[in-house]
Amino acid sequence: MALRANPDVDAIYCGSDLIARGVGDALRELGKDVPGDIALIGTDNWDPIAIGARPALTTIDPDLNKIGRLAAGCLLDAIDGRPHTGVQRITGQLVVRGSTN
Repeated sequence: MALRANPDVDAIYCGSDLIARGVGDALRELGKDVPGDIALIGTDNWDPIAIGARPALTTIDPDLNKIGRLAAGCLLDAIDGRPHTGVQRITGQLVVRGSTN
């Protein structure tokens, strides 16, 4: 585990709320306090997972609905002969909950 190699870790960022919830469970089993010893952040803002975690997960909400609408619009434009190029950015939002100080 990362904590064995880096015992001074004071925060962990996970690529999904589901992974973060599992990390939180593992940290509790190791006797670590979240967020007292280690802050924990997930990604997705998946309410059943983030809010149901103890403590509730701080998470990054990537606005998946907006991403889906944008992707569908680009696909429909491409089908109509108007393909898009380049990178489109969607601003995410940090949703602060109990897993961070």
